[in-house]
Amino acid sequence: MEIRVAVIGTKNMVQKVISSNTHEQVQIRPYVYDRPEYSEQLIDEAINNDVFLFTGPIPFFLGKQKIEERGLLAMYIPTDELAFSVSLNYVTHHRKIPPTRLSIDIPRREIVTNILSELSIEPENIFIKEFIYTDHHFITKEMVAFHQHNWESGNVDFVLTSVQSVFDELQKKNIPSFRVIIPHKNILDTLQRAVTEGELLLSKKSQIATGIIEINADQQGKEVLDEQVWNQMQGLLMDFSQKMNASLKMIDRHTFIMYGTKGGIQQITEDYRVFPLIDQLVRLHHTPIHFGFGFGLTAVEAEEHAHIGLYHAKKMGEHAAFIVTEDKQVIGPLNKSVTKTFQLQSQDDQTLMIAKKTGVSVSAITKMMNFIDLRQNQIFSANDLANYLQVSKRTSERLLKKLVDSQFAEISGEEQPYHKGRPRALYKLLI
Repeated sequence: MEIRVAVIGTKNMVQKVISSNTHEQVQIRPYVYDRPEYSEQLIDEAINNDVFLFTGPIPFFLGKQKIEERGLLAMYIPTDELAFSVSLNYVTHHRKIPPTRLSIDIPRREIVTNILSELSIEPENIFIKEFIYTDHHFITKEMVAFHQHNWESGNVDFVLTSVQSVFDELQKKNIPSFRVIIPHKNILDTLQRAVTEGELLLSKKSQIATGIIEINADQQGKEVLDEQVWNQMQGLLMDFSQKMNASLKMIDRHTFIMYGTKGGIQQITEDYRVFPLIDQLVRLHHTPIHFGFGFGLTAVEAEEHAHIGLYHAKKMGEHAAFIVTEDKQVIGPLNKSVTKTFQLQSQDDQTLMIAKKTGVSVSAITKMMNFIDLRQNQIFSANDLANYLQVSKRTSERLLKKLVDSQFAEISGEEQPYHKGRPRALYKLLI
């Protein structure tokens, strides 16, 4: 399983990551910038990678909004106590600069104060520029100005910077400075994290995904779908399934089922943000088509979740697509300006519980619930249900018997529409 790792950083640091990689399954893809302010646009160039490894905290936080919007797996090599300790040791012993004469920029002020406190050095009078969580795009200019002011004012003799672009600018101004050393251990630890989390991500992407597509199956919908329109719809669905490397199976003229992977759906929907197939179908015909996609650790679980997704899509009335993930998150409707994510509703949990207790499929349970929602009268016969589900009366009676035996339905009476023959039982769902 190959893991594509985009390494975003300065040329020197990217090269260190490449030379440190000993994982055969990892393909390092370098994305080099001169200034961390350019890191955000490199994310777009690197979008087809599995893991995003930034060589420092600044480029990571500058691109954090885009990382979160795209749902990307990203991390950065830390500038931590170990890095500062190694660098401080070099500056004080090889450059003979006392800590109190340093101008320092660092992700978190505590990194400096904790180390100096251990050395019994009072940190209050040391010039420290903290930059963690920054998201503005003038970080290099701002930090150079900070250090330059301290040096020109005679407050410091030397600059210790965590940012390569700041070091480069200080060198141009002949301000004595040193770039914080990033220990080899920090690089190796971050690479290992990228491998571990990347493997987990790819494992999840290969999870089973089931899609259920239903063309509005009411009688009016059937009448208006002529052969030409139906063929065009089927062609669009086949193209869609091929693009996500999935198989498409026709159940009947109004129902299709698709088998693929979570990764395929993630890719074609751009991490659940778009669903262009809906726009194509709207232009083709006004008859609503509903999509329910489900992820799961097993084929059964994925199909159960797909039925729940279809249920939510049908509640929209119009063309709609919903996804239910393996951890029961509902995502949708797709292809809207705002795609919502919410936890599976109690009604959905109830449907899954009933299906497990009765042995009746989630599909049949949700169809029965839709059947009851459409009826003015809550009382019905096996024949009524059979007509709605388009199954035989015997199949309908078997379904109802399972529900009655599990106390999710009851026989509430009987009717005798004809003078001859046995009376028919009338049922009421208790869900």
